[in-house]
Amino acid sequence: MSLKDNINYVKQEISAEESFMENFFKVEKFYKKYKSVIIIAISIIIVATIGYYISNYISNQNKIEANKAFNVLLASPNDQEALNTLKEKNQKLYAVALFMQNNTATNEVEFLKELSLYAQAINEENISKISEVTQNQDFLLKDFALFNKALILAQNKKYKEAKETIKLIPKNSNIKVLAKMLEHFLLTK
Repeated sequence: MSLKDNINYVKQEISAEESFMENFFKVEKFYKKYKSVIIIAISIIIVATIGYYISNYISNQNKIEANKAFNVLLASPNDQEALNTLKEKNQKLYAVALFMQNNTATNEVEFLKELSLYAQAINEENISKISEVTQNQDFLLKDFALFNKALILAQNKKYKEAKETIKLIPKNSNIKVLAKMLEHFLLTK
C-alpha cells in the first residue's frame, strides 16, 4: 500500500468514528431531553403487559372455578355453595343452573329464554305462544315447534290450519319425516 492509500484509509476510519460519535451524542442529547417521557412510556408498557397477563390469569381461574361449581351442581342440584360460586364467577352458567333447577323464563341467556317460553307454550298447548317462539329465525327448535303447533291444531280439530303449519316446515329439516306422517294423517281430514 502506498502512503496516499494509507492516509485515505485513516481519513475514512476517522470519518466513520466521527459520524458514530456524532450520532451517539445526538442520541444522548435526545435521551436527556426526553428522559422522563421515555421512562414513563416504558413503565406504562411494562405495567400494561403485566396487567394484561394477570387479568387473563384471573379470568381463566374464574372459568375453572365456575366449571367446577357447575359440575358440582350437575351432581347435586341443591348445593347452595356451588350456586353462589357460579353467581360470583360466571353469570351465564348461573343462568343455566337456574334454568335447570326451575325452568324459569327470567333468564339472561337468550336461547334459554326462548326454550323456556317454548316449554311453557307446549305445556299449556297455547298455539299463539308457540307462534311467537317460531317467529324468531334463530330459534334452534323452530321446526319442531312448528310440528308441535300442527299437532296441537290437529288435536283441536283445526285441520286446515294444521296443514298450513306443516307446509312451513322446510323440506331439508330433520323433522320432515314426522311432518310427513302428520301430513298423511291430515289427508283424510
